[in-house]
Amino acid sequence: MNGSDGYLSIAEEQQAELEVMKELHAYCVKHGLRYILAYGTLLGAIRHKGFIPWDNDMDVIMPREDVEKLVEFNKTDPIGQNVRLFHYTTDANYHYPIVRACNTKTIVEPTYLRELIDDMGVWVDIFPMDGYIKSKLVYQKPLRNFYLKMMNATMYIQESESGAKAFVRRSIIKLMPNKNHRYERKLSKLCAKSRYEDSETVCVLCEEEPPFEKQIMSREDVENPVLVPFEDAEFYIPRNADKYLTMQYGDYMKLPAEEDRMTHSICSRYKD
Repeated sequence: MNGSDGYLSIAEEQQAELEVMKELHAYCVKHGLRYILAYGTLLGAIRHKGFIPWDNDMDVIMPREDVEKLVEFNKTDPIGQNVRLFHYTTDANYHYPIVRACNTKTIVEPTYLRELIDDMGVWVDIFPMDGYIKSKLVYQKPLRNFYLKMMNATMYIQESESGAKAFVRRSIIKLMPNKNHRYERKLSKLCAKSRYEDSETVCVLCEEEPPFEKQIMSREDVENPVLVPFEDAEFYIPRNADKYLTMQYGDYMKLPAEEDRMTHSICSRYKD
């Protein structure tokens, strides 16, 4: 989207996300909640001192305990006037195992969702971080992947799926529906068994991308974050960020080829 067709430009989406992130940062400082920038947002902080120019996505990670506190605190002490927090425990049509903080001055209409989530605006994704305990993952991984596939089957439109695969998908959803956030709850409960506080190494277990093996962090690096410039603000990143960016992206200071510069199609606009 370039902003000329009624939808927000990438720069406008970034600004809407930045407004949310500033509120979230202040709220976490106020309540003593731990967070760090993650994934492409962390890469942007180091390589561009802000957003990757073509990226309209913003991600943070928090220890699971702090994510749960954030959701609970927000019920009586909202993050900000123009911020709405989405979570499967509080929103009936929201089917993700993560929290999403949305800019309420905007609305999104993603083309890849089976059903639109009422009143969802441009967002910052908040991922829960759990302990990385290799012995537990041996038996957890198959179940984790099953729950993720069932959630994805419910949420996403599969554009490249054949007629036979589409039929199988519909049949599975009908036989094992995601009723009352069944799979989000089961996945969260499974991941929480690897307690963040008990582990020397930690990571996000509730997502498929990137593989969690590529984003394992030292808990000490998460709990001793560094404040760095990001656009016209400052946010926290993990100590030893170079180590984690290299693990995920290799030579991360080198710009990718233009055809590999990905932008999310969230179809956002300002509310009327």
